Amino acid sequence: MMGIWLALFFIVLALGVPVAFTLGLVGIGVLLSSDRMSLDVLPTVIFGGMDSFPLLAIPLFIMAGDLLARSQMLDQMIRFAKAVVGPLPGGLAHVNIGSSMLFGGVTGVAVADTAAVGSTLVPAMVKEGYKPGFAAAITAASSVMGAIIPPSVAMLIIVYIYGGGLSVGKLFLAGAVPGLLIGLALMLTVAIMAPLRGFPRGQGSWSIREILRDFRGAALGLMVPVIVIGGIIGGWFTATEAGAVAVAYSLLVGTLVLRKLTLSDIAAALLTSAKMSGVVFILLATAKLIAWLLVLNGIPQSLAAALEPLVSSPQAFLVGTFVLLLILGMVMEGVAAMIMVVPILAPMAVRFGVDPHHLALVVVMTVQVALITPPVALGLFIVAPFAGCSLKEASIEVVPLIAAIASIILLVVFVPEVAMWLPETLGY
Repeated sequence: MMGIWLALFFIVLALGVPVAFTLGLVGIGVLLSSDRMSLDVLPTVIFGGMDSFPLLAIPLFIMAGDLLARSQMLDQMIRFAKAVVGPLPGGLAHVNIGSSMLFGGVTGVAVADTAAVGSTLVPAMVKEGYKPGFAAAITAASSVMGAIIPPSVAMLIIVYIYGGGLSVGKLFLAGAVPGLLIGLALMLTVAIMAPLRGFPRGQGSWSIREILRDFRGAALGLMVPVIVIGGIIGGWFTATEAGAVAVAYSLLVGTLVLRKLTLSDIAAALLTSAKMSGVVFILLATAKLIAWLLVLNGIPQSLAAALEPLVSSPQAFLVGTFVLLLILGMVMEGVAAMIMVVPILAPMAVRFGVDPHHLALVVVMTVQVALITPPVALGLFIVAPFAGCSLKEASIEVVPLIAAIASIILLVVFVPEVAMWLPETLGY
């Protein structure tokens, strides 16, 4: 029976029904067709998917990043990135990556990073002579770091849906080095492509004075991850309280220091946070129903038993997870794929000896690639209009960038110390 409902899920999804409603419809269908379960459990299970104090951190971090973006903090970060990497061959492409790296530590949301950096840098890249498809591709690819470099909304989500055993602070710290390595891998890819593709060389030369001057301008924004992670590690506040502190800090900087925020900006940030959080919370609610049904029917345990002869090591399980999520990311949005799959993977991982934080990090990193894997490539859809190119052009240009990101994910799979040494060094 579960096989029939699984097939129905993909059919309904293929018809274009949003993932959250598809999950809800399938869950209700399973309840109606069962002799052992009643619809009476539906409100309790669905509300239980959203009724969590730690989930309040999601709208708070989204709002904090949006407030800093409206305070024109991104402009300061772009200037700092230009001073550091701008003179390199392919200068603006490196600036694009560097800006996403810096801004990713502020927003925590890859899509927000794509839109903010894309609207600012993509037209400038096209004007300087970069192909529109490449300008769009490098912007979307570099925004992947937004959900890996802490703080990260995707990590907050996976900590909740994992069902216990994960520390927000440890996962945040585990994402720091891999996030930076993705940026360096993309820069290396650009450096290799620059002479082959004739990318424009950056203007100007390095100046310590300019770097220090522009760093002072960007420092206000860069304090957000320092405050958030430092506060969580130091035990001063929880992840949710850290989100509230980040909002308060963003309001103070935007209104009293930079004096860029207006009441209309604050209202718009509230609305953006509500809209983005609403999508996530509906997904969490309906995914909770599916997860409950799967566990009730012993699906994760049955799958683990069936796969046991094929999985020879924790790394083999993680590679399988990577491939599965990569495929799912081609046909559905990354967070939705994560919310669907983690309740199945988490119980299975225990059987194969996979560390929960290692699995969570690999999942978060992999689902971000869904932003740039067609046909459902939300990041490319967002940024292509800024470049004036088609999705096809951007999709062709993004292939070597996907390979660079995938290489770092596989590095984390086979050498977990790359990610785990930092949290272990700091006592986790």
